[in-house]
Amino acid sequence: MVTDKGQEQTWSYYYLERCCQRVAETYGREEWSEWTNGDYILLSRILFRKTRVQISPNTLKRIFGKIKTDARYYPQKATRDALAAYAGFGDWDQLVEAVAEEESLSEVEEPLIEEGLHQNVPEQNESPVPKRSVKRTLLWTGMSLLILLVLWAGWKISQGSTPKGTPSLICKNPLGENPHSAIFTVQTPHERADDYSLDFGDGKRTSVNPNTTVYNHYYEVPGRYQAVLIQGNEPLDSTTVYLPTQGWAATAYMMYDTSRVYPIDVPALFTGGKRTINTQELSQAGIDTNRTFFVEFTNAQQTGISGDNFELQTHLITTPDRTGIRCSQVDVRIMGESSNHMFVVTKPGCVYWSKLNFSEKGWSGRQEDLSFLGADFRRGGTLRLLVKNQQARLYINDRQVFESTYTHPLQQIYGISIRFSGVGTVSSLNLKDLNTGKMFRGSF
Repeated sequence: MVTDKGQEQTWSYYYLERCCQRVAETYGREEWSEWTNGDYILLSRILFRKTRVQISPNTLKRIFGKIKTDARYYPQKATRDALAAYAGFGDWDQLVEAVAEEESLSEVEEPLIEEGLHQNVPEQNESPVPKRSVKRTLLWTGMSLLILLVLWAGWKISQGSTPKGTPSLICKNPLGENPHSAIFTVQTPHERADDYSLDFGDGKRTSVNPNTTVYNHYYEVPGRYQAVLIQGNEPLDSTTVYLPTQGWAATAYMMYDTSRVYPIDVPALFTGGKRTINTQELSQAGIDTNRTFFVEFTNAQQTGISGDNFELQTHLITTPDRTGIRCSQVDVRIMGESSNHMFVVTKPGCVYWSKLNFSEKGWSGRQEDLSFLGADFRRGGTLRLLVKNQQARLYINDRQVFESTYTHPLQQIYGISIRFSGVGTVSSLNLKDLNTGKMFRGSF
């Protein structure tokens, strides 16, 4: 087959465009020109889970044309293989063959073979360019060059508003013991003084100076956290920090005292009949039990249980009436690979403080009616969360109170946390995978 480097590049970009179309169809949003930064962050996570190949959100933006460059970005073979695999093909070569067959690109009308011209050999592992007639080849080449010219002109016009830097957030040491000092490197467009901030995922946030690249954060409570680089209210990039535990751990802290937490050393917690933390143990740890305080029980570990097909059942007793505690609330959080399920149950008169999250979907009692999350557990009660194929149902005292579907999968569960205002008791807890029947090792 006779070809030249320019023609090969034209065909390479043609197949890349078709690959992007198939990836967008698989992702569920075919108009990728309308994608936000959140879409690229989510797609990056999904691609890694599906293919185990890490493609950063910024690389995806280059591939799909969100970030403009002098010439259309063309990714390496491993990246193209991963995109093709996500779209349902074995690898890039299979995608090329399928596109060529579907669009009749391999039909031969008049082979382009002339004496004195040599046949170019495709690069190793590359799919051969389909044979074309002279007429059809010139037509496609001309159209492609015209498209590239238009894109280049549009890029030049937009240069006045396009940042030269590429926003990114990386944690150098994402896995650690509790406590953990995480080191983040941040890249923002230095030429612009936009409102950047860094949300560490544990309720703390800091503003970002475009001229500062390294940020440290001190994590004090075990669990899995999603740190996010934000511009205004729009997420630009994210990374995960994970502090696993050996079995169940207890941590206490006081309201309005954000500078300290108090690890509580309790032997045989939830394994030897110990189901709660008493006020004497809290006082010995440094908690002023005459003030408003919280006790959090955490079991953070890789479970092998799907966060999109599981059942959680637990029996709880919230704090009795005491100084500094009015709402007697309990928060339950299921930590997934890339997001969480979470709900806050309070006394009926305190549903203002209630919250509910299923992956990317969230509701707050401050803006919405969450009166169904009002329940008095001071004498005990049961909570049940049933998730099947990304459809979640929440039960309180054996009555279904809420149901919703969500889009972004949690994938594997990485832990559970239960937080009480004041002293609380966990009488029992069972978590199992609905597909495999696997039980959580921290069940009791």
